[in-house]
Amino acid sequence: MSAGFAECSPPPRRDSGRAQRTRKAPARHHRSAAEQYALAATARPADTYARIVALDLVAEAEMHLKRGSIEQACLTWHKAIDHMGGVRSARTRKAVSRMRSDLRRFRARGLRCVAELDERGRDFLAGA
Repeated sequence: MSAGFAECSPPPRRDSGRAQRTRKAPARHHRSAAEQYALAATARPADTYARIVALDLVAEAEMHLKRGSIEQACLTWHKAIDHMGGVRSARTRKAVSRMRSDLRRFRARGLRCVAELDERGRDFLAGA
């Protein structure tokens, strides 16, 4: 190989602090995403768009869970299931199944809000 090969290699990377800023971005992203889903859920008439409002609330709950706010996630999932009353769709059933799966790791901790929500999800799926 020629000496010109070394000249083609990229310059050494410099840490400009950007890596530090981007490490903290996901927590902010989850918070702002949860806020946006909450706004979307309240912006629609719940009686006309019950399924969409419920799915917006599910997405908000998932963002709370990713952020580590299990109690807030449970509260939001309860609201979502409230909106699912009378709505039967593959997407809502899939959302509740995913919720129960996501809660699996918290059930072992004995969190009351998780146990209540899991039971409600199981009842929802049994009636679907």
